[in-house]
Amino acid sequence: MKTLIFSKTVFKVLNFRLPLEVVLIIFAIIAIISLSIYFSILFRRNRKFFFEKEQVSANEFKRLEKFEEERNNFELEIAKIRKIQRDKRK
Repeated sequence: MKTLIFSKTVFKVLNFRLPLEVVLIIFAIIAIISLSIYFSILFRRNRKFFFEKEQVSANEFKRLEKFEEERNNFELEIAKIRKIQRDKRK
């Protein structure tokens, strides 16, 4: 009859004695759950973003961000032109 060889390392938690294998299994389960939650959040599709108090999709958010940046650049260019015009009048 074969006997299974178990680790003789035992953890004493409060009044319970837990073998090393049980502790490792518990940590492995926690790690698997944590990783699955992390990857589900990381790779989730159709994320919703809020742009000026409105809910938009990820693609629409990127498009609006680019538009906002271009508008800001345009306003800066207009301000430079107006400054040049004011300097020429003086």
